[in-house]
Amino acid sequence: MDHAIVLAGGSGLRFWPESSSGRSKQFLNLTGGGSMIHETLDRLRPLFPPERIWVVAGRKDASHLSHRALGIRKGNIILEPDGRNTAPAISLATAVIAQNDPDAVLLVTPADHAIADLGAFLAIIRKGLILARETGRFITLGIPPTYPSTGYGYIERGKPFPGKVKGAFRVARFAEKPNLSSARRFLRSGRFDWNSGVFLFRGDKFAKSLAEFLPDVSKAIEETVRGKKNGFEQRLLAAYRRMPSISIDYGILEKEKEILVLPAKMGWNDLGTWRSLHEFLSKGKGNVTFGNVILTDCRNTLARTDGGLIAAIGMEDTVIVRCGNAVLVCPSSRSEDVKKMAEEIRKHFPALA
Repeated sequence: MDHAIVLAGGSGLRFWPESSSGRSKQFLNLTGGGSMIHETLDRLRPLFPPERIWVVAGRKDASHLSHRALGIRKGNIILEPDGRNTAPAISLATAVIAQNDPDAVLLVTPADHAIADLGAFLAIIRKGLILARETGRFITLGIPPTYPSTGYGYIERGKPFPGKVKGAFRVARFAEKPNLSSARRFLRSGRFDWNSGVFLFRGDKFAKSLAEFLPDVSKAIEETVRGKKNGFEQRLLAAYRRMPSISIDYGILEKEKEILVLPAKMGWNDLGTWRSLHEFLSKGKGNVTFGNVILTDCRNTLARTDGGLIAAIGMEDTVIVRCGNAVLVCPSSRSEDVKKMAEEIRKHFPALA
């Protein structure tokens, strides 16, 4: 059967002050359509019943994870004792699912991305599920780039993959986040897609690749999941303490030789910074505001407040965010630096971090 794994770990410090130690990015209402995790789950419901949607998150966020509020089965929330990046998280969820469904085909998606075209998203996921089931390969979704981004990893398309499902390509290589000149070259070539972080696979294929490329993770997860029900939490904690922190990209995908990419035009945005949120919401049309905001002679400005009033005059390409007792003001071009700022605030003003 088909299952979906939603990765809801991480903190999203680039969205400080709204994202904080007590509330991670995936639980924020950034687009006005509800929290990011709720938007993600809503997108999946046409393809996956509630009993086959799984959420993997950290124990630190347990208070935000009600199975009733999320609309999934109680046992389908898997809590990690510590963050170890995506490879251990996906390995744990896949092993839990395999206990009752060894023939599962799985979709993995982050909880904090935005998709503008739901129909296109559902269509490409259907194709990916079929491809993964029939070929036994990893299938990744590539986003056709619209500008030379230096903030995304890239996937180079190889030859078209023959078969009943049209539109797939062999992956020639993965490229890490490039410098600007390389990003421009990638864009001009027409052969590169942004790496969306969304991919599909058969559970048995994943287990085999995990054992080959990350044997320590494979062994630790297998010992944890296959043990008796009593003591599971203690075994999981011990397993995580000895596992490396490694992404699925570095740990498995970049080592696999037979991966397919499906280019996906679906209005995707990873919403990694305030700037990317503004671009997604404004669609190039100017200012975006939430809450009580008055802007005079401002252009291309994002202003959000959860209380009180923001009034700004003559601002251009600027982010202004008020949350509780904290205020952020920065040029949109410096949105990446908010993470560093949040780390400094955590040291000096922990109550506001």
